[in-house]
Amino acid sequence: MNKKLLPFALLLAWQMGMCQAKLRKMTTVINHPAINNYAPYISFDGNSIVYLADVGEDNAITMSYSTRMSTNWTEPVVLPKWINNRLNFMKGYALSEDGKTLYITNARSNGMGGFDIYTSQLIGNAWAEPMNMLLPVNSKVNDGCPSISLDGSMMFYMRCDKMDFSKAEGCRILWIRKKPNGQWGEPVELPAYINSGNSQTPRILGDGESLLFSSNKLLPNKGGMDLYMTKMVDGQWSQPQSLDFANTAADDQYVTATSMGMYLVKDAPSQHSSELVELLFPPEVRPGSMVKITGTVAGPDELSSAFVTVFNMKDQTRFFSTRPGKDGVFIAYAKQGGLYELSIDPEKDNYTFYSKVFDLRGEALPSAEKLEVRLTPASPGGEVILEGVSFKPNSSQMTETSSQELRRVSRLMLGNPDKSFAIEVTLLGYQKDSLRSNPDLTEIITDTIRIPVVYKKDSISMATRDSLVVHTTYHNDRTLQEAKVIGNTLIMQGIPPGRIACSGKAEVEAILENRKTVVKIIIH
Repeated sequence: MNKKLLPFALLLAWQMGMCQAKLRKMTTVINHPAINNYAPYISFDGNSIVYLADVGEDNAITMSYSTRMSTNWTEPVVLPKWINNRLNFMKGYALSEDGKTLYITNARSNGMGGFDIYTSQLIGNAWAEPMNMLLPVNSKVNDGCPSISLDGSMMFYMRCDKMDFSKAEGCRILWIRKKPNGQWGEPVELPAYINSGNSQTPRILGDGESLLFSSNKLLPNKGGMDLYMTKMVDGQWSQPQSLDFANTAADDQYVTATSMGMYLVKDAPSQHSSELVELLFPPEVRPGSMVKITGTVAGPDELSSAFVTVFNMKDQTRFFSTRPGKDGVFIAYAKQGGLYELSIDPEKDNYTFYSKVFDLRGEALPSAEKLEVRLTPASPGGEVILEGVSFKPNSSQMTETSSQELRRVSRLMLGNPDKSFAIEVTLLGYQKDSLRSNPDLTEIITDTIRIPVVYKKDSISMATRDSLVVHTTYHNDRTLQEAKVIGNTLIMQGIPPGRIACSGKAEVEAILENRKTVVKIIIH
């Protein structure tokens, strides 16, 4: 290397290392030399955090709450007394994905028995009175330290033989799922190799399959409560793995992470106080990163009535679902390494829908996506792009993943019986050749040309007759067939044939990255 360039190379390497430091302290808005901070819990969207700080009267330890505006955290506020009270299991709280639901562990006299899990909603700028989650979540023994999955469909928590306001013993971890009707099912204990006698403080991470917990009964152990990770693999929880990068000789339990899954957030002693720090997950235990999709829905009278769903296109399972707020704003998530379809479906069948495919299988991933969507009443001239419809390579046969999109099309058509619909397929990337030079040239055009041929003898023309010459052209325009395949599928779903028209067209596209097939329906 050129010696003159060496200092610049070293500087660049140092800067790249600093961009992903193994340990970094949280902002001074939260950390302060005169304040001790403990037990952080950060929302998956990364915009809300609750933690303990000795900022109460006579330096009492109380729960504080802060939100992030753009990239900056706001000045922390102490939570109200109906949440901050002496009946709390001090570190047994959690936040929902958006930070607007707080879960606390409390031992009120009107509870189910022992400690119970309660919820409080953030309404405007005020936290509501906590409500007991009741059966089947809570029981006659001690329940606490909940952790809610990204989409709110699963909750993990601990059930303990003994608990006071600062510690617990004889604990085991349970998980519980929501039923399709929104009610919680029956809790199930994790396997015995995880529940080894005193497993506590579960933390389900953003990928929905990485679970952190603490125990003083598992090995290896550096001292006291250590942190461990188990992952859901093929429907089974893996053997726990010690988080050596975060464990110390002291108790290590109350940790958290955002949906990006890059850093573990915990408290750590500093020279003057206890601070909140972020530790970089090593690659071997790093959870799957999530891409946040933020959007705004416009059109319907009640914006919150729309359904936002993310499907895993590999197995057609629902990965995430939510609804917009009253202002039409929503947040959804998809996981690194997968192919997903996001749909926004109206509550009323006579409104159009929206869909978009997110291919997250590459190395470079966006940290966030932003969408602006307008759902409109179905009216003549309206168009809907069907990103969820695709075709098998070199074929006019649809992929299995197209079924979700076609169900939406069928719903729209059945909801508007007075209208007809045109299915239009456009190929951007038309190719042709006299030879089948690549497998995509599946279509054939044959031209027969008559060429007059004169027969001569001794330079004297004797007769003239036509000769047939056949010219063959191979091309990849299957658009009309593709449109008809879509139409036939919709007819099989109950749409009258007379309401469906099919057309296709192909256009040349020189830039390889821009070549694609566009499918849309036009309302008439």
